[in-house]
Amino acid sequence: MFRRAMFAALCAGVLTTAIAQAQSSATLILQSGERVSGDLIDFGGHGFAIRVGDRQRQVPADGVAVVEFQSGGDLSTEWRAKLNSGQPVVVLRNGQIMEGRLRDIAGGGEHALQLTIETSSGQRDIASGEVAQVYFTLPPAPAVAPVAVGTSGTATTALEPGAFSVPANQRWTPTGITVKNGETLHIRATGVIRLSPDPNDRAYVAGALNPRSANGAPLPAVSAGALIGRIGPEGQPFAIGDQTSVSMPVAGMLYLGINDDEVSDNTGNFAVVISKR
Repeated sequence: MFRRAMFAALCAGVLTTAIAQAQSSATLILQSGERVSGDLIDFGGHGFAIRVGDRQRQVPADGVAVVEFQSGGDLSTEWRAKLNSGQPVVVLRNGQIMEGRLRDIAGGGEHALQLTIETSSGQRDIASGEVAQVYFTLPPAPAVAPVAVGTSGTATTALEPGAFSVPANQRWTPTGITVKNGETLHIRATGVIRLSPDPNDRAYVAGALNPRSANGAPLPAVSAGALIGRIGPEGQPFAIGDQTSVSMPVAGMLYLGINDDEVSDNTGNFAVVISKR
C-alpha cells in the first residue's frame, strides 16, 4: 500500500512538472517600446494572443519587434544588418541563429507550443522550448535623453545597437541599406546638432529650433538642419525630419544627410534606427 501511494505521488509530481514546463510564457517586445509578458496562446490572422494575468490580450503582428521566450545577449552586427534589410531571424537556445519568418503557432495549455518557421529551405517546426527569440525587426532601445549643448560645442549623441550615426559636419552618410522603389522604411531618429559657432543655433531631426531655412541647402524649403535622405550618390534629396515612416522614391542605396548650406562648421550628430517590415 505504501509503495503504491509513493508511486502515485511520484507520478503526480512528474505530471505537475511536465505541465509546468509546458507553459508558454513569453514577452512581446513591441515597436513602441512596450513589453507585454504572459502566456502566449496563439498567432494568426489577428496577430498574437497572449494571456496577461486573468485576461487575454490581442497584439497586432505588425506592432511586434521581438517574441522573447528567453532573454539573451545582443545580436551581432551581421544579424542586425539582416534585420535592417527586412530579413527576420530566429535565435535558438543552443546559440544557433537562422533566417526565417514565424508563420504559425500551435499547441499551448498543457502542451508545449510549436512554432512553424518559414525558411529558404522550407517550413520548419520547432518547439518553443528550443527557441530564445523570434525577431521581426530590431527592438527599440530606451530613448536617449537629448544632449545639452554648451558653449564649447555639442556632445555626440549616444548610439543604441543597430543605429546609424549621421554626423552634422558631413554632407551625406551612406547607410549600406539598399531599398526598392516605393518601399517604406520605418525610421526613429534622435539627437541635437549645432549649425554654426552660435551655441543657440541648434537643430533636432525636424529642423532648426529657431525656425529658419538655409538658401543653399539641398532642400531650401525645408527647415535648416533637418534630417534628409537621397538614393544613390547623385540622387535627388528628400525630407525625412521626424517622420516615422518614409516611402522610397527610387531604388538604390540610401544616404542620410543634414539639410544645411555649409556643414563644415557643424557639430554633433543624429542617431538613426532604420527597419523594414
